Amino acid sequence: MLPRSPRRRPDQLPRVFLGRLAVEAGALSEKQLRGPRVRRVFRGVYTSAGMPLTHELRVEAVGLLLPPGAVVTGRSQATVLGVPLARASDDVEVLLPAPGRWTMPTGVRVRLGRTVEAGGTWHGVPLARPERMAFDVCSRVAKPDGVADLDRLARGGLLDPVRFQQWLEDVHDPHVVPARAAALLCDPRAESPQESRVRVLCRDAGLDVVPAVEVRDAAGRFVARVDLAVEELRVAVEYDGEWHALREELERDRRRLRALRDAGWEVVHVTAQTLREPGAVVDAVRRALDRQRSVARLSSSGAGTVVSAR
Repeated sequence: MLPRSPRRRPDQLPRVFLGRLAVEAGALSEKQLRGPRVRRVFRGVYTSAGMPLTHELRVEAVGLLLPPGAVVTGRSQATVLGVPLARASDDVEVLLPAPGRWTMPTGVRVRLGRTVEAGGTWHGVPLARPERMAFDVCSRVAKPDGVADLDRLARGGLLDPVRFQQWLEDVHDPHVVPARAAALLCDPRAESPQESRVRVLCRDAGLDVVPAVEVRDAAGRFVARVDLAVEELRVAVEYDGEWHALREELERDRRRLRALRDAGWEVVHVTAQTLREPGAVVDAVRRALDRQRSVARLSSSGAGTVVSAR
């Protein structure tokens, strides 16, 4: 609320404000609202012209428009709480009580819920409970993407995966089936969205990979930490981002690969390009597992020392 006062400079205004109230309070004139010193965030909501239009600022602006009982949810909630799932220009996600006839401005994505439970506030903006936030994050996207985002929520401390699975048992929303499938694969040990997507691909193919595995040699010395692994067969699955192609990283990666091979491990490398061919990725992992099984059989028969296939 803006108390009635002499007209203010834009740098004296709140971060976001309702234009109607600013004019009524005498803080700005109608002409100033249309001038260069302020900018519109949503219909009827403004900020100073120099204020960056981050997603967080847009969430604050939507908070001024929410009807009673409504909350911010989904990727917007995750972003303001420190896990950046929404870009600056993405729609702000809100949950409104149903039934009801609600009108929200362009740039706001509305979801309806029979029950809307608040889970706290952020800068005075009401937020959904963590489980509802996670449901809105993962229930309407492909499973690899949903799992990747749930992993980030769990790793960031915003979601308890077990509690989320339990909460979903009482949910009867039409989108609950994909949410339950994603929740079963949520793992806070995942360190990047792409690693999460590779893990989902492997698990859906029946390959029992686990994330963030520490590899040690026969003497118990640390060798490396790998993205994904089938530990009993000593197969690692690594997602290689762009930084792995940088010259200063190349020698380090080569030394690491040699150390893994010397410890009896085989490494399957996945890149953004190979990830576009899921079948080829799965086949590569299966071939590596078959080779390691063959090595294990030779070792158990006394035919030689266990080394990784090269």
